[in-house]
Amino acid sequence: MMNQAKPLMSLGSHISYSSAPGLGSRSGVVDGGWKTQPSTIQLFHSQRAAVARLQYAVLQESSLAVLCGPGGSGVSTVMSALVMRLHGASHVVQIDVRQAEVFSQFAACATTGNVVVAVDNCHLATVDLLGSVSEAIWLQVPKASIVFGGRGRLMTLLSRDRGLLDKVLLRSVIHPLSLSETRSIVETQLAANSHACSESAWLVIHQITGGILEDVFRLVGMARVVAGSQPGTTIQADDIEQIHERLHAAAA
Repeated sequence: MMNQAKPLMSLGSHISYSSAPGLGSRSGVVDGGWKTQPSTIQLFHSQRAAVARLQYAVLQESSLAVLCGPGGSGVSTVMSALVMRLHGASHVVQIDVRQAEVFSQFAACATTGNVVVAVDNCHLATVDLLGSVSEAIWLQVPKASIVFGGRGRLMTLLSRDRGLLDKVLLRSVIHPLSLSETRSIVETQLAANSHACSESAWLVIHQITGGILEDVFRLVGMARVVAGSQPGTTIQADDIEQIHERLHAAAA
């Protein structure tokens, strides 16, 4: 029998994001147009550890921290959780690296106290863009702390700019879910709809998804749909395998 999963940590604060480009101040947070995130953020072990490390790094003046993780592992979620943690203690600017036009507006954000600039989707940038972004930030707010968030390719980009790489104070990586965390998600999601699964079912879900959070939720969501059409049945490992095959066929 596997150990029981650790309870999810819920951040009770509420935060919303505008889908429109540009900067608009909202309770000390300046939004550069991030995609909408859940109002309550649930963090798993690796994500909680990443938030703690980043929180330490951004307290250092003129620091540069990097957050990486596989697609669907929750990089944007961790960045949002960091903002919640910093709320009231720092002035935070949130942007997407693809919105280069907002970088010229940092001057308006310069305030007394700690300034943190969180830049998401940095894996989509070029080497030159990452360098120019950091230079623009520090030119207008010399003591600002910067967090670059993105997928693994981000580290490859940084390695091509030795000057920028040397400025990195902290590198944090979000690891896939543990087996017990995947089990917690599967059992919680299915129990919410009065569905049950066999011991092998959630294990197969973990194996198929590799513990990538977004993929786990997607596969469990499909399992809930299938179980809903067959009330009273227990979801088996074979059911998960068939659902996964259909998902791949539909994607193709």
